[in-house]
Amino acid sequence: MAKKRISYEDEFNEDDELLLDRKAKRRLRQQQQQQAAESQQDGQQGAEDKMSAVIALCQEKRWREAMLACYSAMEYYLVEDKPAMAEQIRLAMQKIDHSLRRQMILAFINEAQKMLNKE
Repeated sequence: MAKKRISYEDEFNEDDELLLDRKAKRRLRQQQQQQAAESQQDGQQGAEDKMSAVIALCQEKRWREAMLACYSAMEYYLVEDKPAMAEQIRLAMQKIDHSLRRQMILAFINEAQKMLNKE
């Protein structure tokens, strides 16, 4: 039988391939662990998603959509038998309502000023 001659470069390339395989396996395991952790958090974030949606809308100053999100969140929390969360949403709705009214008043004033400037 003939012996296969392996040069130093061939051995080096094979080692790199082994390292890449190990790294790829490690990355795959890390991704699987992250996906498992995210799926566990999804169950916990079911309640937080409603509140975070309201917060995101408020940060974008979309008060009408925030009010609608509050109504749906309150209904969700009352069905899920979480009166404390529903109360927090109700208190937040008061502040959102104030901001919505302020936005509507400013829009009315701006339109009135535009109309007065035309005359």
